[in-house]
Amino acid sequence: MRRHITGTSSVYSIPKQLKRVEAYFLNKQVNKNKAEVAFAISLKSKAVSRNWNNVQSNLAKTLRSILNNTDPHFRVIVAGHERPNIKEMRHKRVTWLPVNFLAPLNPKGFSKDKIRKRKVIGAYLRKKGFSGYFMPFDSDDWAHRRLVQYVRSQPSGKNFVINTGMMVNLVKKEVWLRKKRFYIGCGSSAVFYFANKDFPRTPKTKSAKKKPFNLVLKGHTKVIRNLRASRRPFKIVHFPLVTWVLGHGDNNSMLKGKKNNSVSAENYGSKGEKLENAFFHYFKSRKNRS
Repeated sequence: MRRHITGTSSVYSIPKQLKRVEAYFLNKQVNKNKAEVAFAISLKSKAVSRNWNNVQSNLAKTLRSILNNTDPHFRVIVAGHERPNIKEMRHKRVTWLPVNFLAPLNPKGFSKDKIRKRKVIGAYLRKKGFSGYFMPFDSDDWAHRRLVQYVRSQPSGKNFVINTGMMVNLVKKEVWLRKKRFYIGCGSSAVFYFANKDFPRTPKTKSAKKKPFNLVLKGHTKVIRNLRASRRPFKIVHFPLVTWVLGHGDNNSMLKGKKNNSVSAENYGSKGEKLENAFFHYFKSRKNRS
């Protein structure tokens, strides 16, 4: 059943919501902590993609949105079966980790495959001596240009759950705000703080299940419950710092039958707006755009 909003459209205005983020940094004194952000991308295999060129193109947009962040204290680690042939993979902040286990046979294996690759990334970070923020990020979503800056403006050691986010349907060229429970639908919606000892020693070890790293091996829909159960401090974020991108032809949620190209703002009790160039000033996923 579709829900409809009753308020004025200005409440949900995309430009208004995005300008709130800018105002936070313009009008408030913020102190950066020293921790770095590691974006962890588990890339689906060519064997289970509808169109490998689309998968590569989507990843390129995702990487551009991250690489164009205002705060350069981050790194991106991509784990997968086949290395994408895109120039963004050659960026100095991007690391490619090949995996040697079998790719899933069908969409039912997507989640397990993603988790296995996440363990590979975790073990790599442990070996590199990394301590800091770990953000699982889907290979088709877009990061706000101030995402890293926001995380590092907060007191060190906290975890973050993004409650408000943007949604885009590329088929409809529609964008809207998901005001609440964004983390329920979008896998790129939580940031975890880990000490180096919290990461697994190897991808195969079962010890990961006994460490705080276990939080990223569980479903994102229950992230708040899991953080509370682990007694890990966290902050609910009400800024739209991530865009969940749908309708590009290779969404896992669509391949699993959970979404289709007709999804729109109405399904989320929001008001859709036309996806225009101004949006990409904040989510810099396009080439040579301001």
